[in-house]
Amino acid sequence: MKRWIGIIVSLALLIGLAVGCARTPAENSTSSPEITTASSSGTAAWPRTITDAAWNKVILQQQPHRIALLHSLYLEYFFALGLPPVASMGASTGNAMQVLTEWETLKAYAGTADIIDLGSSRDLNLEAILAVRPDVIVTFKSQGNLDKIYSQLVRIAPVVQVDFSASWQDQTLLCATIVGREAFAQSFITETESIIAAAREKLSQHSGKTVALFRTDGKSFISRGNKEYYDTFGLSRPPGYPDDYQAMSLEAVAAMNPDYIIFQNSAANAQAFVKAQAAFSVWHTLKAVRSGHVFYFDDSLNTFGPLAMRLTAEKLVQVFEK
Repeated sequence: MKRWIGIIVSLALLIGLAVGCARTPAENSTSSPEITTASSSGTAAWPRTITDAAWNKVILQQQPHRIALLHSLYLEYFFALGLPPVASMGASTGNAMQVLTEWETLKAYAGTADIIDLGSSRDLNLEAILAVRPDVIVTFKSQGNLDKIYSQLVRIAPVVQVDFSASWQDQTLLCATIVGREAFAQSFITETESIIAAAREKLSQHSGKTVALFRTDGKSFISRGNKEYYDTFGLSRPPGYPDDYQAMSLEAVAAMNPDYIIFQNSAANAQAFVKAQAAFSVWHTLKAVRSGHVFYFDDSLNTFGPLAMRLTAEKLVQVFEK
């Protein structure tokens, strides 16, 4: 089977060379990822060369329409840009189309596109990727096992790696650059920033109240909001809430004693975890618990992408209105 995959990929390489798609290694650089085009008119021009987050120079001969994603977290970016992918891997288990009906950020797009499921993002199935004939492949830098098949992937189609640690604005702009929708992206970003600013203005009336944002592995509370997240929405962290993502015990959360607790997780998993905490008396001493201020946000908000940020703004306002 591996021998046949190699033969198929080699054929794909020859086809790609025939239509002029190519990728060349980037030279060492300390500048930000950039784009150069065959035109200086300021309009979307092709061919274009993108320096991606891994400092690879990726050449796109023409505007790509068949986009393949190696992780479902980038679905929202391309839906927001009006160019949904033809195929996507899921997170850990696949089922990219299922994400459209389950993720709250994407429910509005359910039924608007048929997305071929490429399986789990942990497996990176070359045969499945090749079968969808992508014009471009998009994923995030340092995705697990990506380095092992990268040389084969670029024979199928140009590969663009995005920096998941970058701001949602920068990630949106890079995705827009891939498909030639920079002007639309700038407008969308401005609109999203206005939505966030309006929410922050409303939330400023509650700056005296502390909020603790968590995920859970079923055993621990895992902090989910970093300093940037809290600053973006103007939220106040409880004393002792960490700057980065850390697992902590119920006793540690009790020491923080937040006014509001929000789980940003699979609702079923988070609710099961909370039910388990109810067996401990210390849980019932928390201000958030006594006030009925324990809330559940959808797991899709953990992408921290543009649609997730819009929905987060809406849901945080709702939390303080209850």
